[in-house]
Amino acid sequence: MRRNSSPGLGQWVTVSLMFAVSIFLLLKLYQYAGARSFYPVGLTVAGVNVGGMTREQAGDIVANRYVDAPVIIQHGEESFPISPTRAEFTPDLEAMLSAADYQRTQQDFWAGFWGFLWGRPVEVSPVPLQATHNRDALRDVLLEISSLTDEPAQPPQPIPSTLSFQYGTSGTTTNIEASFADIEAALYRPNDREARLLVEERLAERPDINLLTRLLVNRTQVFEQDTGGVAAIFVMDLQTGEVVAVNADVAMSAMDLMKIPLVLETYRTLDRIPSLTQRQLISDTLVVQPEHASANELLNQVAGQEDGYLGAQSVTDLLQRLGLENSFMAAPFDAPLIGGRTAPKTPANSVEELRTRPADEMQTTAEDMGLLLSMIYYCSQGQGGALLAAFGEQITQDECRQILDYMDKNNIGSLLEGGVPPETAVAHRHGWISDTHADAGLVSTPGGDYVIVAFLYKPDWLEWELSSPLLADISRATYNFFNFDSPFLGEAQVN
Repeated sequence: MRRNSSPGLGQWVTVSLMFAVSIFLLLKLYQYAGARSFYPVGLTVAGVNVGGMTREQAGDIVANRYVDAPVIIQHGEESFPISPTRAEFTPDLEAMLSAADYQRTQQDFWAGFWGFLWGRPVEVSPVPLQATHNRDALRDVLLEISSLTDEPAQPPQPIPSTLSFQYGTSGTTTNIEASFADIEAALYRPNDREARLLVEERLAERPDINLLTRLLVNRTQVFEQDTGGVAAIFVMDLQTGEVVAVNADVAMSAMDLMKIPLVLETYRTLDRIPSLTQRQLISDTLVVQPEHASANELLNQVAGQEDGYLGAQSVTDLLQRLGLENSFMAAPFDAPLIGGRTAPKTPANSVEELRTRPADEMQTTAEDMGLLLSMIYYCSQGQGGALLAAFGEQITQDECRQILDYMDKNNIGSLLEGGVPPETAVAHRHGWISDTHADAGLVSTPGGDYVIVAFLYKPDWLEWELSSPLLADISRATYNFFNFDSPFLGEAQVN
């Protein structure tokens, strides 16, 4: 049988397949060899997919995501695109691309080719971000934003036209230190590069007692400029001990205000409950009376004999023991100094330029009289204080209450009383002579209790029409400070 030596169909098919496979493998080998110069599929550098890219292309896209793209900083409703370079943000591209090159070349050539043929990517590990920034530079950027957007809280303000006050308004402030974490995280992200500054409310300032000082100075400066006189004011917040002192250390004629320490000395010298007669004398002394007979009789009782000058010395001694060194009583009411004597020297009346002409017979200051009233108040509240320290049980809590009760009955409808609502308790003692008008009292209000003492001095003659409304306005401004939410507007006599 004759054998056919020419290739059969099967052989041709086999050879053709082998040739095609060879060509395919050569082509894939060529493609794989070319792909080896690019980064493997799925490789990420700093969170950016750089698969199929050259080193240069990968560097460009990473720089674009981290350096060229701004970080959007939100402050409230406003947005601020900030270039990372302002925070001196610097990615280490060389180190990251070198790590990417290692990922590209680490796998065996033929093992990688086999994976390439079957569509399985080379197993690679992501290259993490390597970068630095300057926190101080970033802080400068955030400070710049906060300076443009923060709203300072507005402090309370006095309203001179009504002798009242308005509350301040709250504002906003950027908490830069607390904002760093979110903003720095955005710098180190390739996408969603937004961050928010932490904005905190800045509460309005609480009313400060210096606010009252400003209003009182504003209200009295016209009086001083127009008359050449002096307005002396002392206010004490009995809850906090804070004070307002305007010319409070200027020597003034004490007038009927000296009856307050006189009654205090009367109680100190009594070794029993006051008799009906003594209570009447005390009442007449502290409640408005046109004559001084009752007060002078108390001086005699303090002295233990018919000697008002000796009684006056006892009152002075009480004042000195309480540390009120600018206050003295050198003669009974309506009586002159003992012949040949001069007014005692005090720090207040020994200044080089004394702005007033205080009476030689009895002097004080707004501060001394205010401190004395505060001592009586604390004593009446059972809080001890200077009276207890100086005199122990010689002056009792009940006696201090009685003094204030008598003073509360001193109703004249003007001066300090004219600046507060009619129902307000004002325990006070007033006084006036030709050139000086004054009122000193303890005022109890819903917003707190306080001491207020005000003297007005005008050379030669002080008109009632000038002093009465001004003292009422001083009282009103003080009441309104302590009662911010419910001021007493009345009819302020502002010039």
